[in-house]
Amino acid sequence: MTILDTYVDYNKPFYSNLLERDLDNTKVKADEWYLKPMYQQTGVHTYDRASGHFNNDISYNNRSVIVVGTELQIYNKFCRMIEKHGWQLQDSWDRELNPEYLKHYENNGKIPIIINLV
Repeated sequence: MTILDTYVDYNKPFYSNLLERDLDNTKVKADEWYLKPMYQQTGVHTYDRASGHFNNDISYNNRSVIVVGTELQIYNKFCRMIEKHGWQLQDSWDRELNPEYLKHYENNGKIPIIINLV
């Protein structure tokens, strides 16, 4: 659990107008998120002698992550990632809930976790 997640209530109830029901907060599941590509600053800095300016290089980054939690927690985690990091989903789908993922989720105090796929 990160310090920033300490103050976030991932179990705050939410009524989905699309599904016409409250989101489930009992069954743990795993979703894979395919994120839209983003540019990130790299550690390479160059100096342009002609202009006298420093330039920062950026890299093109697209990635997939697995999110483990209840339906409600995954929704609230998604809202948090949009707000804090500007993440946008290109696609998402259900993944098989691997026992190792469940163990990490329980060790994290039953707060949703994000697993990077490299």
